[in-house]
Amino acid sequence: MRILRYVRAGLLAAAVSAAMLLNACGEIPEQYAYDEEAPSLREAYADYFKVGAAINSWNLEDPESPEYKTIAKQFSVLTLENESKPENLHPEEDRYYFDKFDLFVDFCEDHDISPRGHTLLWHTQVPDWFFRDNGHDASAELVLSRIKEHVTTIVSRYKGRVKTWDVVNEVIGDDGPLRQSEWLRLVGDYDGDGDDYDYIETAFIAAHEADPDARLIINDYSLETSSSKAIRMYNAVKKMLDDGVPISGVGFQMHIGNGVDLDAMRENYRIISRLRDDYPEFVIEVTELDVNCYPWNAPPADVEVTKELLEQFSKTYTDVFTLFKELSEDGLLDSVVMWGLHDGVSWLNNGHSNYPMLITKELKLKPAFYDVIKLAE
Repeated sequence: MRILRYVRAGLLAAAVSAAMLLNACGEIPEQYAYDEEAPSLREAYADYFKVGAAINSWNLEDPESPEYKTIAKQFSVLTLENESKPENLHPEEDRYYFDKFDLFVDFCEDHDISPRGHTLLWHTQVPDWFFRDNGHDASAELVLSRIKEHVTTIVSRYKGRVKTWDVVNEVIGDDGPLRQSEWLRLVGDYDGDGDDYDYIETAFIAAHEADPDARLIINDYSLETSSSKAIRMYNAVKKMLDDGVPISGVGFQMHIGNGVDLDAMRENYRIISRLRDDYPEFVIEVTELDVNCYPWNAPPADVEVTKELLEQFSKTYTDVFTLFKELSEDGLLDSVVMWGLHDGVSWLNNGHSNYPMLITKELKLKPAFYDVIKLAE
């Protein structure tokens, strides 16, 4: 493995040398992510972890499009950004729409890419029928039966093909054990065991029964920056694991700001990694990485995109990829997904342009991209 890394490093150095000279001048090289001679994230990090992005089905319709070629060249794991969420996949109780997810899975298989299922349950982008019964609140029994049917139908359809699922998304509270949601309100402590994890447990058990070999992830935000939330996640997962709930790992979304505190982040990963003390196969995944160039909730006038800001942006990416390499070498991390294909389609373009990805909206490679590639050497 070490020899292979040295050989790969030589190839990478040749591919990025000219780009690094341009980086020193603060310029963006005129190289596109889909260029045949461009370096590839999936190749650079093949000895460490899969690298991926959140995409949409329309990116996969034209094999000659720059987006299609970029995805096939750069990534070894993919997530559908929205089209496999409950409101799109299962908008009515008796109707599923699998065409876009089918296209996604077929593409991944054709290009040796791992597809991730995102997400089976969430408190938003979920149709109201899950929670209603003839105009009234559905009973806990009905909600749980709907969860089981929903999860079983989807996971069974892709058994052996989609090997990782975000089973539940954003269920840990920002200031309490669990997020207040319709799932929690209607189900609560249904089994009377003293905790309110019942709807989460039902989803994981159904997913495991539908595909016993699938990796099943509990996914959430701010785990990397909030030690209190990381502790709440640890406590919840530890309790469920001890009760026999088949949770495979925790997904760190990683929607981070420019200049994030790497030491605090490392400590929060350590908190979650303690689950390995009793469950040695437990894993961590990075599921939705991006780097916000603005302070959270700040209007664009508050921040000018300067050379210094872009240099900090590049340092932030190299810092977090340094941590990812450490986690990979410890056997904890084998998948890093970025939340978007390029700057132009990022969810962070909310009223103003943001620049959170390694690839520009024109599909050019940023200096930060080459810094991350060079780190793989």
